[in-house]
Parts: sequence; structure tokens; C-alpha cells
Amino acid sequence: MKAFVRQHAWFFVAAAGFSLVMNLALLTPSLYMLQVYDRVLPTRSVETLVMLAAIVTGALLLMFALDLVRARLLALIANVFERQVGEKCLYRLFGRGTPLSAQQRSNALRDVNVVRAFFAGPGILSLFDAPWMPIYIGVIFLFSPVLGALALASAGILLLLAWANERSTRAGIEEAQQQAREVSGLVDGVMRHVEVVRAMGMAPALGTRWKRLNGAVQTRVLATQRLGGLVGSLTRFFRQSVQVLMLSAAAWLVIEQKATAGVMIAVTVILGRALSPVEILVGQWKPLVEARAAWRRLEALLASGAEAPTVALPEPSGAMSVENLSYTPPGMQRAVVRNLSVEITAGEVIAIVGPSGSGKSTLARLMLGILAPGAGSVRLDGAALAQWEPARLGACVGYLPQDVALFSGTIAENIARLGAGDSDEVVAAAQRAHAHEMIVRLPNGYDTQIGDSGLCLSGGQRQRVALARALYGEPRIVVLDEPNANLDADGEQALTRAIAGLRERGATVVLITQRTQILSIADRILVMRDGAIERVGLRQERGAVIGDESNVPVLHPA
Repeated sequence: MKAFVRQHAWFFVAAAGFSLVMNLALLTPSLYMLQVYDRVLPTRSVETLVMLAAIVTGALLLMFALDLVRARLLALIANVFERQVGEKCLYRLFGRGTPLSAQQRSNALRDVNVVRAFFAGPGILSLFDAPWMPIYIGVIFLFSPVLGALALASAGILLLLAWANERSTRAGIEEAQQQAREVSGLVDGVMRHVEVVRAMGMAPALGTRWKRLNGAVQTRVLATQRLGGLVGSLTRFFRQSVQVLMLSAAAWLVIEQKATAGVMIAVTVILGRALSPVEILVGQWKPLVEARAAWRRLEALLASGAEAPTVALPEPSGAMSVENLSYTPPGMQRAVVRNLSVEITAGEVIAIVGPSGSGKSTLARLMLGILAPGAGSVRLDGAALAQWEPARLGACVGYLPQDVALFSGTIAENIARLGAGDSDEVVAAAQRAHAHEMIVRLPNGYDTQIGDSGLCLSGGQRQRVALARALYGEPRIVVLDEPNANLDADGEQALTRAIAGLRERGATVVLITQRTQILSIADRILVMRDGAIERVGLRQERGAVIGDESNVPVLHPA
């Protein structure tokens, strides 16, 4: 974040420079009134009036042009921020580094939008204009020390009100933001599983929960708005009262012949201009606090995910070693994977079996670097996963998770991993997955829109499309987590042929399954229990390896 500010500092310097000229130009209407009352009216000089009007019109046109340029400049920096920082956030969300909570993942890009909106909104303009308050007050002092002292006292009280507004609303706004993100997370989760909600009549319970959480948000927001609204109303009342007081004081000085009528009008206008940015700041305090909190969260997010540049390693052969691997999920005391070690040779098909909760899927995610291990390491061709550039490694890896996770778009776009894939490569991946015939039978073939999360396809169709996606680009390492969970007999035969094709190409396959029929394709079978390897056997002993524990030949001690 600091690097972004340094890199684009000239944007902010230019905006500050424009603010300088604009605020100087805004003095001209006050000076114009002063000259009209004190020079034009007493002398009845039309030539002087025309000349003064021309000068002030030129100054206001300059102010108009600079205001337009400044607004566009800040809109540009807002877009640059969204593009650059948003891209970094995406890489952080999907890259390595400190593990992120689900809330951090869902709110990162929202925080980018909050800061972008502040850069393009009126709040930042008032920040550029507020420092000119002392200049305006100094000009009033030049006209009259009495009026200057009154203006200075008024500015001090207004700043005190702004500080009180900040102190009274900051904690409430940040807490309301946090609660609102929790409500948003609930709604997002419900929308992803709307079929479950409908089928089991969960809508009333979810409605009750939403009402409770949203009610807490509204209570906090209303409490904050009451305080902020009170300070805001008091600020507006005070500013208007000061205008009246300043005009009255100036009129008294005119009566006492200590000031002119022009001074009376000019100082009143200048004071209004001096106090205006502070009043705007008070009104824009909520976006300012939200932007500041979002900036800090983004700063922490990007700092925690900083990765050292990696040297480009050659394409992996597929040899993988898992060394003393352990992993404990955040918030849990017990390790899901415990001190696990296994060697996988390039081109080997290894099946991982075991009861539910034994750590099979967690091991798969650790193998791919999706999760960061608490201890131990995973190596490809002898190099730790951290040494591989994520995008380069990802192109050499195929992954079919339990939750198939298709994306809104066409079948072709999903197989091509949402990239601009070549049609021949898309079809070749589908053919390697033996899903081509199934796809072309759909109404629009590869151009079929699958809907959000692939809801327009059956469970088996989604799994076969996801398998084609995993095989796109001829990856060297393929991890399949329950790839036959939703497949019928034909689909399972197609999966077996696809794995056989991977073996022929020399790809390494890690197969996680609960079904024993497909184990015949595996070279070795690894049995897990309670996060550790219980036994490893060759496929010839698969009956013994997954059968009665009293009759199991242990070929590789856990």
C-alpha cells in the first residue's frame, strides 16, 4: 500500500497543487465584493466595474477548469488503485502466505471498492481544501483583527466538533462494518446453497437468524447515526450562526467607522469558504472512517502475503515427496494430518483411502500448496512448493476437488480454466477425460451455459466437466478427490480410462476415493486413519490392504 502511494505520489501532489490555485481563485469573489462596495459604488465607475467583473470571471473560469481536472485526476487514481491493488489482492487470496480466514477472503475486494469510492468522492476533496482554512482566516485578520479573532475562535470550535464526531462515531462505524460483513457472509452462503434451503424448509430459521444479525447491525448503525447526526446538525447550526455573528460584528464595525461595507461583505463570504471544507468533512466522516479501516485491512492483508521472487524452475517431472507433514486447522487443537511422510514417483498412480475425517482431502490440499503446513514440507522434484511460481506450477497441475466448483460461463470456458483457451486444446482435454461425447450431446455443446456453479448440469456431468478441466494442458501432476462420487457406471468407466491415459503419458496421479472398484487402476494404495498413514500396499494386495486389519501385509510402516 505504501508502495502504491509512493509510485503515484505525483497524482496527489498535482491534486494538491490544483487545490492551491483553486482556493486562491475562490478569494476573488470576496475581493470583488470588497472593491464593488468600496470603489465602484462611491465613484460610480462603470469601467472599473467591467474590469473587476472580467478579472473575477477569468479567475472563476480557471477554478472551473482546475476543479474539473482535479476531479478527473482523482477518478483516475481511484481506477488505478482498484486495478493495481485489486489485482494484488486477488493474487494474495489465491497465493501462498499466511492463511486467510473466510471473512478476509470475502471482504478483501470490498475493501478495495471502499477505498476506490473514497478517492473518487467528495471526502478527499475536502481533505485537500481543509488546510486552506488558516489562509482564509489570515486574510480576515488583514481586514480586521477583531473579525480575525472571531473567525479563529469559530474555526477552533468547528474543529472541536469534528474531533468529537470522530471520537464518538469511529468505534461504532467499524463495529457496524464488521457486523454487516457477517450478515453479508451469511447471505452469500445461503445463496450458494439455495436448493438445500428450499428442500429442507430452512427459510424460516434462516430468516430468523438474518433478522437477529441484521437487527444488531441496525441497532449499531442507528446509535452511530444518532451521535453523528447530532454533531452534524450542531455543526450546520453553528456554521450558520457564525455567519450571522460575523456579519453582525462587521456591521457594528461599519457603524463605528472601523471598517467599510465592502469589508463587512467580504469577510462574511471568506469565513463561509474557510469553514465549508470542515463542514463537508463532518458530513463525509462515515466514508472517511470506513476508507481508513479498509486501507488498514488491505495493508495488513498484502503485508502478510508478501512473497519473495522465485527463480523459474523447469516443468516438474511429477516426482513428489511428503516429509513429516502436519497440519492443524485454525481454531482447532488436534492435527488433521500428523507427521505424514510418503514418496511418490513420477508417473505413479497412488490411491488414498480411509474413513471419513481421516485427513485425505486435507492431505490433497497440502500436496497442492492450497494449505500451508504447520510442520514438514511437500517437494516436487526435490524443490519445496514455495520455490515454485504459483501460476507456472498451476499450469502443470490438475485438480478435481470434492466440491466440483464450476464457474458461471460456458463448458468450454470452464474446461479452459476461464482463460482464452484454444478450441482444439479444450476438445482434447474433454477427450482425455472421455467426456467429449457427453458434452456434444448437450443442446449447445461446448458453448452450453452452465449457470452459477454449474446448476444447469447434473452432478455427474459437473464432475466429468471438472475432470476435463483438471486434464486441460496435459498436467504432470493430477490430484482427484472423490472423482467418482456422482458418476454412474459409464462415468466410472470413463474415469478409469482417463486415469489409464494419464499413466501412459507419465503423469503422476493422486486418487482419493471411497469406492473400491477403481482401486484396480492404482499402483499403490495408501490407507489413512486419524491423520496418519496406517499402511501402504501394492494394488495386488488391495484386498488385504483395505480389508481385515488382522490379515494385512504392511509393506511400508506408517
